Amino acid sequence: MEKMGHITNVLNRSKPYIAMMSLQFGYAGMNIITKVSLNRGMSHYVLVVYRHAFATGAIAPFAIILERKVRPKITFPIFMQMFVLGLLGPVIDQNFYYAGLKYTSPTFSCAMSNILPAMTFVMAFLCR
Repeated sequence: MEKMGHITNVLNRSKPYIAMMSLQFGYAGMNIITKVSLNRGMSHYVLVVYRHAFATGAIAPFAIILERKVRPKITFPIFMQMFVLGLLGPVIDQNFYYAGLKYTSPTFSCAMSNILPAMTFVMAFLCR
């Protein structure tokens, strides 16, 4: 019985590592599938629209159900901040990423996407 407790303890401690490895494999798989679809003629603009539509369909029900009573009022300045952040974050970022992936390899794209935290730090430092 003591051995089962030890195995359970090891599995519980390794869950974050297993989750991170699964995430990296999923990310690599997404890059390969994206590269194949781009090579077969799909526009990277259309790919971004499909990705956002799928993400909205997957996340919106949770937001509607779980955050129903906690929504703050959306004023015009808050709406403009959300709009600009949404435009700069996912839309422009993914368009540049897929345009770069179209002309390079998935391996290079994965490696370059790992510098994103460093570039975010540099931009935050420059913008104070």
